Amino acid sequence: MKYKNYKSAIHNFTHSFMSIDYMKSGRLAVNVLIELHKIEKENKATFDFIKKEIKPKEAESNESRQLLNDYLNWLPEHFKNHDCDLNKLEKLEITIWTDFSKAITPFRMNNTKEFELYTLTKWKADGRDEQTLEISQTELIKEYYLNIGIPEF
Repeated sequence: MKYKNYKSAIHNFTHSFMSIDYMKSGRLAVNVLIELHKIEKENKATFDFIKKEIKPKEAESNESRQLLNDYLNWLPEHFKNHDCDLNKLEKLEITIWTDFSKAITPFRMNNTKEFELYTLTKWKADGRDEQTLEISQTELIKEYYLNIGIPEF
């Protein structure tokens, strides 16, 4: 096990978690933000993979709990593939957010919204100092999905 492998493992884990893809879960983190948007709450949620908590309480649902559990179930295999010792992971917390009010309609893409999705991951392993990782990516979805969420499995 090499400590430097944790950074890569955490980066890949965070990217997968924030992406609009179904490789590790039939649930999507962006849908948690859409649900918060629908109830006029801040479009921001934190998933703590060590304490197994989701905050704020308005972000907690059967779907968000399933998302957390699916990624928790993948974590041992993912860490093994990166030659990391999961038992030495002391903290893994992903905060994901966006501002749907800043979503734009791209040129010639009627009924589509483009928005920036952000994550801040705090992690700590092997008795070392806490680390942070920030990732942002641009997403495109049909405008309709901002009202109902992206279909899930």
